[in-house]
Amino acid sequence: MTPAPVSVVVPTYRDGDALRRALESVANQTFQPREVVVVDDATGDDSSEKTCAAARTLNIRLVKLPTNAGPGAARNAGIAESTEPFLAFLDADDEWHPDKLRRQMEIMLGPRAPLLSSHRKGFKGAAWRCLEARPQATSITRLSILISNVAPISTVVIRRDALRHHFPATYACEDYWFVAANVLSGVQAARIDETLARADKPAFGGEGLSGRLHAMQLGEMHAHFALWRQGLISAWEYAPLLIWTLLKYLRRIAVVTLRNCAVFSAEVKPQEQ
Repeated sequence: MTPAPVSVVVPTYRDGDALRRALESVANQTFQPREVVVVDDATGDDSSEKTCAAARTLNIRLVKLPTNAGPGAARNAGIAESTEPFLAFLDADDEWHPDKLRRQMEIMLGPRAPLLSSHRKGFKGAAWRCLEARPQATSITRLSILISNVAPISTVVIRRDALRHHFPATYACEDYWFVAANVLSGVQAARIDETLARADKPAFGGEGLSGRLHAMQLGEMHAHFALWRQGLISAWEYAPLLIWTLLKYLRRIAVVTLRNCAVFSAEVKPQEQ
């Protein structure tokens, strides 16, 4: 099988066994990428070297940053080191469906192909669902990218020559800003209505960055502010987005509170018996 003309960029920082799982999911692809660029964001040990060395049948190039720069800067370094005409991104704590690249590249290399594509992402280690015979894609509109993250970074493939913006040097929502800035700059984008990536943690409220709801909120607000300052959205779009993000923040707090109450109740009941 001819390898896909894709560079997979994987930033990592002390991800342990998660990085192994992510690379294993790339090795299991039915349509293999030509290269994988793993960017070690100054982990400070040799764990990334060992994990990359043990990975199966992957053309891996490891890039080690001298100082910790954050996931956005790490991805930018991976883009700079990559060589293929298409870029795919995979976070070290996510994994791909075995058919992810094949089905997504069918869209990217087909007639009337978008310049950027994404798909759904599952959470909490959700089982893979059966896939349709042929993937169906719908356009990512200006409204959809502003009100929701319809393109989580581990679902994104973009043509290198379509890049209008790189990742900002921030630690929260830098991936959302990257996709939104490119789409709002005119990069034609489409979304496949299939779950082809997943995380083993909840969408928010779990461990790591996704668990820091306050950081997520500030990051989302900063992303919208930066889009406005750069002229990618108007003041009439920016003002309602402030209210919208606050409503989403309150909803996330409510969901996490209810989830924690349910876990607490489940732990207390056995002790009472």
